[in-house]
Amino acid sequence: MLKQFGWVALSVTMLSGCSLLGGGTATTEPRQDPLIGQIIDAGTQQPLGYPQLLARAAKADVVYLGERHDNAEHHRIQLQILQDLIGRGLQPVLGFEFFDIGQSGYLSQYVSGQASLMSLGPGSKLTPEQRLRRQLDWEKRPDQEWNFYFRLIELAREHQLEIFGADLAPSIKLRLSRTDMEQLTAVERQQLQGEALEQGVYRDFMYRRFTDGHCGWGEEPLLTRLYRTWRERNYRMAASVVAMADDSHAGPVVMIVGAGHTEHNLGLVNQVAKLRPELNQLNIGLQQISIEPSPLSDYLFDADDPEQALGVRHDLLWFTQRQDYRDICAELNGA
Repeated sequence: MLKQFGWVALSVTMLSGCSLLGGGTATTEPRQDPLIGQIIDAGTQQPLGYPQLLARAAKADVVYLGERHDNAEHHRIQLQILQDLIGRGLQPVLGFEFFDIGQSGYLSQYVSGQASLMSLGPGSKLTPEQRLRRQLDWEKRPDQEWNFYFRLIELAREHQLEIFGADLAPSIKLRLSRTDMEQLTAVERQQLQGEALEQGVYRDFMYRRFTDGHCGWGEEPLLTRLYRTWRERNYRMAASVVAMADDSHAGPVVMIVGAGHTEHNLGLVNQVAKLRPELNQLNIGLQQISIEPSPLSDYLFDADDPEQALGVRHDLLWFTQRQDYRDICAELNGA
């Protein structure tokens, strides 16, 4: 049964920023938690005020706003931080995991406000927003999900911020997850970093993540293919971030990205550090509370890492209410 639903469970996990904290039974009512609304500095394990967070973000070269993709509060916080950075006279550069590098031109064209020659074609009756949504292939996604990100795009347009898509194209991600590297064409491989997969703590951590995403089921060659896809996505996004950071002088690069890509300052954060160790990166994790009450330490560190070799989950954690109290794996196991 789990194999039948494995890809669905994994997709939900990946699209929700890899937030797997807190098992337990599903509840219909949101629970209250003293952590909600708090910002915690993981280094000191002490609360931090919003003005201090904003001051640190203003001084950074790269700021990650790690989200759970379906959490409305996370997107409200992202908008607030960007507005306040602009209010400080900065011009942040806005990057998205959810859009790929080939879609950056559509984003930039929309933000520029210039009329596009495409408006003279069959889609000329579309509004600029509708045209952009079609170009980004988001017409079939829920309106709420689109609006989470379109509000940020509109902010970029209002203030003429540079904007970019950072990820690999969906077709390449699909191929990586379904076939071995040597079976890819030369053109496909040309788009990839292609580094040999290392053995170590981070690989083991991600294998656990993928297995949890499949509700306990994980086999080869699936795990290796998923890990290679994950690594290549982080390589691609890191190269995109560095390119924009090298060209940015008026504000930090702000990445809107699933929190799983920045956990423990590995993944995307580590790859940027390898490419440009001099960049000052700030990793802010927007952390929804777990289904069941959990101590702060459970959020700061991985439960399967008792020696804390992975380090803290993010530099700063901003706690929010959960979007959903369902336990998907419990539902599937009971199916």
